[in-house]
Amino acid sequence: MCGDSESGIPLEKSRHYVAILLASICVTYFVENFLRSAAGALTPILIDELGISHGAMGLLVSAYFFVYGLMQLPSGILSDTFGAKKTILGFTALTVVGVFLFWVSRSYSLLFVAQLLVGIGCSTFYINAVKLVSTWFPANRKATAIGILSASSGLGNFVSYMGFPIAMEALGGWRSLYLGMSVILVVNWVMNFFILKDREQLQASYHAGRGSTLKSVSSVLRDRRIYPFLAGYILASTGWVFMNWVTQYLMDVKGFTYFQVGQIASVGTIAGIPGCIIVASVSDRLRSRKLPLVGFASLYTAALAVFFFLPASAPLAVYMALSFTLNFCISFWVLFFSMIPETLPAETAAIGLGIVNGAGTIGFSVIAPVYGALVDVTGGYGASNMMILGAAVATPLIFGLLVKECYGQSPEE
Repeated sequence: MCGDSESGIPLEKSRHYVAILLASICVTYFVENFLRSAAGALTPILIDELGISHGAMGLLVSAYFFVYGLMQLPSGILSDTFGAKKTILGFTALTVVGVFLFWVSRSYSLLFVAQLLVGIGCSTFYINAVKLVSTWFPANRKATAIGILSASSGLGNFVSYMGFPIAMEALGGWRSLYLGMSVILVVNWVMNFFILKDREQLQASYHAGRGSTLKSVSSVLRDRRIYPFLAGYILASTGWVFMNWVTQYLMDVKGFTYFQVGQIASVGTIAGIPGCIIVASVSDRLRSRKLPLVGFASLYTAALAVFFFLPASAPLAVYMALSFTLNFCISFWVLFFSMIPETLPAETAAIGLGIVNGAGTIGFSVIAPVYGALVDVTGGYGASNMMILGAAVATPLIFGLLVKECYGQSPEE
């Protein structure tokens, strides 16, 4: 229990503290996911403003995700070296620099540099936030807290995909909304400075038995149990590739307006809020990780196939419902952050999380420009969408055949 004698904080104060801690890091993750989705949500606007190709737009989107993915393993190392608080504060400051550069930029090259800075700045947050939650929350509330933290990403995505079309309609531009969210991030940085706390005793204990970083990384890579998670997460990342292109796809192929595609995309992104919480709760209720993982991945694949082949004449509400279903079901990703620590030894679990999260993000950053380049080469979205659908079909197969049930087990079992 947090609030025990080891923490040095009385139980009642600790209960209040963990609620405040969770609220503050949820605000950070909310803004970071707004920034994460901004380029995708602005795809039609930026293609028009900058006069760039679909492939170049794909590179701009993936600039964030490529460096984000590369930083996942270092983020765990930085956390172990400096603590979660210092890591979060230092890199959030870099994010602030990037977002203000993005706000003032009028050229492709400056926007690209801004995306790189924002990607690096945001890259360390989730792993370190999960570490804080795992440190301060008791075992019977830990998964729920991680689910709530993860759910705040959906709200950030929603504000991005719905907010920019509204800003364009009401304000005649997108930069005012981007600036407003940047100010929220600055205020939240100050909040985190005073609120976030590492539990040094636990951190010191972890250092004592941890061994060298290279040895730990080598140990994870030799453990065959990590590879189904790697493959599954890379394949699952193609779903986010499509969501970053969905606005342009719906305008080009289905004939929707920018405001209408904002409705479709934003209803989907808001689905991540109940999705992360309910998927985690279903897993705990069923006392199973594998069954909901395979089940929700299969439902996602079926909904994606319907979305692709749905005629353009179908009502807007139908597209919105399918978008909600897609994003709700793909929330199965939250189970990875429970399963990997239950599968790998405690001393390498954080590194395993970093490797898997990083590989999935790098996979996204490679596939996003390929999706756009295929559109440029073929003159349509057929080949790109079949690539996404093929990955979706393979995902539940890998989970079903190669991932083992791990609920309630120690890694040694």
